[in-house]
Amino acid sequence: YIYLLIYLSIYLFIYLFIYLFIYLFIYLFIYLFIYLFIYLFISLFIYLFIYLFNFLLFIYYLFIIYLFIYLFIYLFIYLFIYLFACIKNRMRILLLKSLFKQKQLMLRYFN
Repeated sequence: YIYLLIYLSIYLFIYLFIYLFIYLFIYLFIYLFIYLFIYLFISLFIYLFIYLFNFLLFIYYLFIIYLFIYLFIYLFIYLFIYLFACIKNRMRILLLKSLFKQKQLMLRYFN
């Protein structure tokens, strides 16, 4: 009877140990893999979102730089056109003044 009890207790211990081992290594690893997969999936989406956001930010900054270069080029073009117009107008005024002086001289000498 005692041998049977020892045998059954050892058998029960081995059975419980195997059951706990199977439970730990199957259910626990299944849950760990599921949680790990969910964590990796979420973190992958977070990293992709950060990468995409940085890429969109980079495109936005490139667009801003392009816009400033475009505006500065057009500003300099219009500045040169304005300076050319001012120089042309000044030359026209000087020419008219010189013509007026010539007319005054001609009127003075020939009248």
